Amino acid sequence: MSDVDHLNVVERKLIDNLRSGTYNTISVGSETTATAWTSSEVTVFGQFPTTDQTKYPAIITEMVANGVETQFMGQRLTSGSSDAIGELYGVGFNIYLMVDRPSSMSVNTGSGAETYKERRLLNYLMLNSANVLMDVDFSSTSTEVVERHFSGFREIGYNPDLETWNAVASMVLVFKNSR
Repeated sequence: MSDVDHLNVVERKLIDNLRSGTYNTISVGSETTATAWTSSEVTVFGQFPTTDQTKYPAIITEMVANGVETQFMGQRLTSGSSDAIGELYGVGFNIYLMVDRPSSMSVNTGSGAETYKERRLLNYLMLNSANVLMDVDFSSTSTEVVERHFSGFREIGYNPDLETWNAVASMVLVFKNSR
């Protein structure tokens, strides 16, 4: 019987990787990691913060769905070296990016550091958040992620009521759930 809390493992890994801003890259034939930002530059929330808690630039992860993705014939699956009863289970997230007018980040562009603000900062966060999300490594956990689907960012624009630049993406991760 499995007592692994897969949903919380997946959510925690996504949040932790977004906080560190790290993703995989290739450097002279070997895989390395790059860091798009440090944990003090971008605030990552695991749920929508209250107005007084919000600090920009912000990334908000919101679990929006979960459930059985595929039921195996006979419900048998192989997990590691043992057989179990189970299925492929999916979990869906919305990932929100928010940048306000005072937000800025120093970005190394190869020819020196530049300060990114407003829409340019939002563009930088969209690309690098996608890199981070697609490279989350679950090998150090007991959760075996077998698929991930990233929809890309949509609803990109300026919200005059909040005075923020915003974007939202959806991501689904599918993992083996054994019992």
